[in-house]
Amino acid sequence: MYQPLRHTALRKWIRLPRAYLQFWRDFSAFNRAGGDARFDEVAPTFFDADPSTQTGGSHYFYQDIWALRRLAALKPAEHHDVGSRFDGFVGQATAICPIACWDIRPPRFKLPNFKFCQGSILALPAADQSIASISCLHVAEHIGLGRYGDPLDPQGTSKSLRELARVLSPGGQLLFSMPIGRERVCFNNQRIWNPTRPPHEAEGLRLLEFSVVTDQEEFIENASPEAYENAEYSCGMYRFTR
Repeated sequence: MYQPLRHTALRKWIRLPRAYLQFWRDFSAFNRAGGDARFDEVAPTFFDADPSTQTGGSHYFYQDIWALRRLAALKPAEHHDVGSRFDGFVGQATAICPIACWDIRPPRFKLPNFKFCQGSILALPAADQSIASISCLHVAEHIGLGRYGDPLDPQGTSKSLRELARVLSPGGQLLFSMPIGRERVCFNNQRIWNPTRPPHEAEGLRLLEFSVVTDQEEFIENASPEAYENAEYSCGMYRFTR
C-alpha cells in the first residue's frame, strides 16, 4: 500500500487520497462481482488512465522508428550498432537483419541475430571503410564525460563521430543522432551541439538526410539543420554516406 507514495511525483500527491478511496471501491466491487483478488496480493497502481502513460513522443521513441525504417529500406547483410539502446532500436533491429553490437559493457542477454563485440567508440577494432551499415543513436553526446566509466575527454563527441566516419565503407550508411540546439556541455550528463556541426565533424561523409524531434516533441522528416540552431533540447537525426 506504500508503493504509490514511492512512485508518484510530489505534484500528484494531492490526488492520492481520492485515488486510494477509488482503489478500495474498485477492489470491493471486483470481488463482489466474483473476482478472486486477495488483500495480501494488492499492488495499487494509480493515474495510469492518463494518456501520458502510453509513452511515445520522446527522442528515443521517434529516433528508433526513424532508424528502423532506414535500416529496413537498406536491409544489409549485417548491421553494426555502437552503443545504442538494447531495449529499443538494437533489439528491434534483430527482426530485420543480423546485428553486431559494439559496446564497452557486455549485455546480460542473448538474442537470435544478435552478436556482441567488445569495443570503444573511440577506437573501433575495424579496418578503415570496412562497415557498410552502422548506427549510433543518442550515444556520442555522452562520450568523454565519465558518466559510463569512460575516460574524460573534452573532444569525446568529435572523436566518436570521426571514428564512425572512418569505418564507414563507400556507399554505406551511417545513422547518427544526438541532442541539438543551443551548444553547451551539461557535465557529466551530455553535450548538446549546434545542429550544423555533425556534418562538419563527420570527415569524408556526405549528409543524405536530416530529420528532427523538436522542442515541442514534433517529429519532422527532411528538415534543415539551420532551422534548429536556437532550439533548447531537440534531437537531430543524420543519415550519412561515403
